[in-house]
This record gives sequence, C-alpha cells and structure tokens, in this order.
Amino acid sequence: MEIKGFIENSLLEWEGRLSCVIFLPGCNLRCAYCHAGYLLDADKLPTIPRQTVFDALRKHTGWLDAAVITGGEPTLHGEELVEFIQELRDLGVEVMVETNGTRPEFLESLMEDGYLDAVSMDVKAPLTPQDYRRVTGTDVDMGCIRRSIRAILDSGVEHEFRVTVVPGLIGREELARIAPELKGAQTVALQNFQPTHCLSHALCIVRPYMPEQMDALGELMEPFAERVIIRGREHALAPLEGQ
Repeated sequence: MEIKGFIENSLLEWEGRLSCVIFLPGCNLRCAYCHAGYLLDADKLPTIPRQTVFDALRKHTGWLDAAVITGGEPTLHGEELVEFIQELRDLGVEVMVETNGTRPEFLESLMEDGYLDAVSMDVKAPLTPQDYRRVTGTDVDMGCIRRSIRAILDSGVEHEFRVTVVPGLIGREELARIAPELKGAQTVALQNFQPTHCLSHALCIVRPYMPEQMDALGELMEPFAERVIIRGREHALAPLEGQ
C-alpha cells in the first residue's frame, strides 16, 4: 500500500481533533465533481515513505490527536489498510477512515474489530442506481451503500455522513430524498463543491451555491440528524477557473 499524499496537521478533516491526513491512491468511482483526480492515476505521483508519516507522528506526540485516512477509496487496500491502521494505533493515535461505502463487509469488520475511532462516509446521491450513476459515472450496488449506512448508524462509532451539493446535480430535491436515509446520524456535513480541477470539466464553470442557499439546504437536513454542519460556504465567492 503506497501513500501518495500527507498533511502533517489539520483542523479541517476531523472536527475537534488536530490530525494528520494520509491520502491513499485508487478509487472505484468517478464522481463528476471530484477534485482529487490525481489519485486515480497515482503511478505518476511520488510515493511518501511510511516512515515519514511515523516520524512526523512521533515528533508531534502529545499534541497531534489523530490520523485521517482518505483517498481515493481507502477500503480498496484491504488487509494492507488494516495493518497500517494497527501501526498507527500502536503509536497511540486515534484513526478515522473516510469512505464511499461501497465495501460494507470490510467497513463492518473495521468497526466491529475496534480499528476505527471515527468514520466519515460520502453519500453521493439519492439511493437509486440511476441517481448514483449520474454522479459517480459508474454502476453502484445500492444494497452496499444502504448496508454501509446502516452499519455506521448502528456501530456506536463516532461518525458523519457527507453530501457534496452541486447546482444542477445535487440540490434541494435530491437532498429531500437522501435525508430520510440518514435519519439518526450523529452529524451530516453538507459540502459546497469546489469548481476547480473537477473530473467533469463542464463543472469548472458552474458557480457553487451561495452562502444563504447552503444555509437553506442545511435546514432541510436538520430533522434527520443530531447535528448538521456546512462546509465551503465561501466557495461561491471565489473566482471560477479561467476568470
């Protein structure tokens, strides 16, 4: 398992924790709004030695709380991911994994066996094959997505579900269909998409939702989660690519 990106400390990925962020390559989806497409063809990227990560964690012992493993899709790395998480935990570091929920059996085993302190799952669209394909560009088994959601809700593990909202793709009507599927969630995070380096070049000229629109979308989700947070309210105010 290769590491293709590493941020030594961040307050953004795991709210309330100062964490390092570890990026793993490869993904089984091709989301139109993805701005981490460089991880899909990661052979072109330099590999960061594991020792670099472990040295940084040891250096920051006492004030770095956690490690967030993201991608790409981390669960594609299977037992290598399990071994890596165990190495992190041996250093006394709490671990969050960010996932798209397409590998529920593996995700369940991570949670049941105590490897995860938190999990963040991206919910891409309303839970129909057609809606998911429209966003992800691939055929996705909705049974897997529903199973992952239910496993997270029932796990007792700290969690959040993230939904990226995109004008013309994911908006009020789609959120109204997603929301009941997440009933009982600890946290739902609505993310305003970033129109930069998107896999779909057509989205690079789409203006993200304005702050007041994001607030209204958040209100739509509030009856279904203990807490709703908004990320990226400022994206609509930034210049679009080419401007």
